[in-house]
Amino acid sequence: MVQWEYMGRENLVGMKFDHLLVLKRDDTRKSIHSYWLCQCDCGTICSVAGTHLKTGHTKSCGCYRKRKQVHGWLDLTGKRYGRLQVLGPWEKYSPLLEVVKEGGASAEGGKLAAQGDLWFCQCDCGKLCVCQKENLRLGKTRSCGCLRQEQRKVNMRKSIHFAENTCLERIASRKEAVNNTSGHRGVYRRENGKWRASIGFQGKVYNLGTFVDYEDAVKARLEAEKKYYDTFLEQYQNRTK
Repeated sequence: MVQWEYMGRENLVGMKFDHLLVLKRDDTRKSIHSYWLCQCDCGTICSVAGTHLKTGHTKSCGCYRKRKQVHGWLDLTGKRYGRLQVLGPWEKYSPLLEVVKEGGASAEGGKLAAQGDLWFCQCDCGKLCVCQKENLRLGKTRSCGCLRQEQRKVNMRKSIHFAENTCLERIASRKEAVNNTSGHRGVYRRENGKWRASIGFQGKVYNLGTFVDYEDAVKARLEAEKKYYDTFLEQYQNRTK
C-alpha cells in the first residue's frame, strides 16, 4: 500500500515493484512527476518515475530486457524440475541468503548470473541451492543432492548379498566395528579385567570363552572365524560356481 507524506505526497520508500526496490525520492529530477531512486535485483541503482513503477511500465533497470534480447533469456521462476522449485534469478536472493551452490556454478557465478543462467531453487527436502539453467532443463540437476545420496544408499543395499541369513560381505570383511575398543572385532574387556571372545553367525552369538591374556582371546576369535566364516564362504563359492 502506498504511504503518504506531508502535503499529500506519496511515499514509496521500501516498496518493491517487480525487480526494483525503492530506496528514496530522487530530488535531483526536475519534473512534475515524482522520481525514485531504486535498486534493481542485479544491484544497479536507477531513477524511475513513480507512475512507471505503479503501472508496471518499468520493472527493472533494463537488465532483464537486455537478457531476453541478447541471451534469449527465459524466466524459469515458478517452474519445477524434479524435486526443485525455481524461486527466481540467483542475484535476487544471493545478497540475502547463504547457500551451497551447485558444483561448478560458483566458479563462473558472475558470468553465468549475467546471462540468466543461475537460478535459486528450493528442494522438496527444504534445502536451498543455486542451479544452472541448462542443467535444470536437461534434467542433469533434479535435487539439491539428496536424490543422489538416496540412490547411492539404494545401490549399496543392492550390492549386499545374503545367504542362509548371513551377510556375505560382513563375514568376508575383517574390519573392526566403529565402536570396537579392544583392537579386534569380537573381543572385549570385562569389568574384572579379563578378555572375552565371541562371534556372531547366522543370527546366533557364540561365546568363545573368557581369557586372562588378550592374545588368547584374539586367537580364539581367529580360530572361530576360520571355522564359521571361512568354511561358509568356501562352501557358498563352491555352490555358486
